[in-house]
Amino acid sequence: MMQRLRLEFWGCLLVLLALGGTARAQTDSTATAAPDSTVIDRAGGLTPPPAGLPSTEFETYNVNGAGVRYTAALTGLFTTGTVERVYFSTSHTGNLAAGRWLFPAAASYSYGRQAGALREQELLLLITPAYRLGKWKVYSLAEYETSNLRAIDYRRVLGGGVGRQLYADTTANEVALSTFLLDESTYYDAAEPFRRHTTRNSTRLKLRLSRGMVSASALLFYQPALGDPGRDYRLNSSTVLAFKLYQHLALNLAYAFSYESVVVQDRSRANGTLSVGFAYSSGK
Repeated sequence: MMQRLRLEFWGCLLVLLALGGTARAQTDSTATAAPDSTVIDRAGGLTPPPAGLPSTEFETYNVNGAGVRYTAALTGLFTTGTVERVYFSTSHTGNLAAGRWLFPAAASYSYGRQAGALREQELLLLITPAYRLGKWKVYSLAEYETSNLRAIDYRRVLGGGVGRQLYADTTANEVALSTFLLDESTYYDAAEPFRRHTTRNSTRLKLRLSRGMVSASALLFYQPALGDPGRDYRLNSSTVLAFKLYQHLALNLAYAFSYESVVVQDRSRANGTLSVGFAYSSGK
């Protein structure tokens, strides 16, 4: 009886939170075990925003834009039977534009249990203040992240960079390119916990296409370590296809993928997340 009540409670809670959204998390390639301490010490890396992060609404202001914008996305999944699985993810972005200044901030969290065991727990906090000069932007960046999928106890990233808007029109279509220099410190929760510090370059390509009630956006990252770019690099992407349902509500299909050339033992080199859910936005 108690087991049934517990299942019904979780089911109702996730239905109310996710508004009927569904999600599927973590599709992995073949895991590569680290054979010695040298390889283990090279593990880790900056990951892209989780799949729930609505990149279509992150840094959406044009050169002359001003105001405040907020978005929220929520997805969830609950199954019972042979395999019991609970999963939900939520992400939030805010952007304040004042004159030439932009103050974007983002937060994303995901949680998943399978057969009573914790499998996924991801947290990302990100701010990227920017100053606009025509089609150019000068950025600063601060990030905090935890990830049990990558055995990351916590990660701190600080950096700065410059970007240029290559194309933009009045219908919100956009192509932009930016490059960052990042200082990264990662603390790993492995068999023998350790800390790794490295400096990376991050080149980002941003694409956005809007046609009526449908919009698509993609963020593509290439992030090599400056000390050994041939062996230590990452390829990351975050893609969102949004269908506008009402003035402030959209149905989002999102996919995020990350590839790390060197990984901690028993961790996959590639991780992907496909999610379907709702996104709410307000403001200008």
